[in-house]
Amino acid sequence: MKKISTVASSAILALMISGNVFAAENAEGVKEHMGLTLEKTKEAQAAAAAGNKEECVKSIKAAKQHYKEVTGDAAGKPLQDAVKVLKVGQEECEKGDTQKAASTLTEVVSAIDKINAAVK
Repeated sequence: MKKISTVASSAILALMISGNVFAAENAEGVKEHMGLTLEKTKEAQAAAAAGNKEECVKSIKAAKQHYKEVTGDAAGKPLQDAVKVLKVGQEECEKGDTQKAASTLTEVVSAIDKINAAVK
């Protein structure tokens, strides 16, 4: 009985995980992950402005993970370009130049905000 319960639990967990992996394959999933990418980028910008390089890097990494979930041509090249600049902001935070990173990330937030508004 315990073995059946373990197998059932594993199957449910696998379904839950696979549901999250493919969340952005529909319009709702794309919109959700675009919103989360924007939210995490804003958090990174705020952390950089406050001089907190660790939190800045942590939030950028989370934003990049959400970006990876955006599939298809929903945002296309403009989002790719914004993420390239996001990586520059990450490098600036990692080096401890949080004020420069805050400026860079302000640009990224603006770009992602415009893209997010256009995604339907």
